[in-house]
Amino acid sequence: MVFLAINNKSKYVLFSVVVFLFIIFVKFNFFLNDEQNSQIKGKICIVIDDFGYSENDLHRDFLTLPNDISISIIPGYSYSEDIAHMAYKYGFETLIHMPMEAHKIDLNDNNEYLLTTNLNYDQIYNKIENAFVEIPYASGINNHQGSKATENIQLMKNIARSLKKMNKFFLDSYTSINSKAFMIMRQNGVKTEVRQIFLDHINDPDSIKVNLEKLVSLSHKMDVAIGIGHVKEETYKILKEEIPKLKKLGYEFLNVSDIVR
Repeated sequence: MVFLAINNKSKYVLFSVVVFLFIIFVKFNFFLNDEQNSQIKGKICIVIDDFGYSENDLHRDFLTLPNDISISIIPGYSYSEDIAHMAYKYGFETLIHMPMEAHKIDLNDNNEYLLTTNLNYDQIYNKIENAFVEIPYASGINNHQGSKATENIQLMKNIARSLKKMNKFFLDSYTSINSKAFMIMRQNGVKTEVRQIFLDHINDPDSIKVNLEKLVSLSHKMDVAIGIGHVKEETYKILKEEIPKLKKLGYEFLNVSDIVR
């Protein structure tokens, strides 16, 4: 009986120690996670559009930037496939910068992949499917031009149905304030988000810096602030200089696939 009493007491003490250590462990991890989150000043997602037209030093320079930015490649051009493979090799997330119909006819590229409002579902599906064959590592698409296309409910429904079937996401480049893309993607269960800032619609270093500052400021108010830039020399120079600084200040850079929902 004495042996049993001692044994039970030992078990009780051991159990109490285990519970105490577990509570300390949980509190310590909570403190660490809280500390880590408090160090993140903002979350930023940057996409660089218009790869595929050519393959030169500037295009390769962009691939020397940190690979927590995303690269968006227009299909159907001479260098689209090569750039896609190169970006994948260097660990970049790639998107298909899908040509879509604009209101201004002269903005519509003569591209075999162009999605227009007169296409039916099968035609749209085939174009998107072929684009993913050409750029096989792409996680999703964003629209190239597309002011008219993204306003068209039926076209966007057909794109959403296609992407849902392929398990791909859609980032709305937001080239029209009347875009229906985000709403329709959500309604059809396609992961999606919307661009907030164009970094370099004016190709001027001061303007690009101001827009990057706006993006950083937005990251304080939003879960993630999304900016789109293009393959431009000034954009490259500024991102090369500013991204490391922003990271040191506590800003986190994310790929599009990390933020769509």
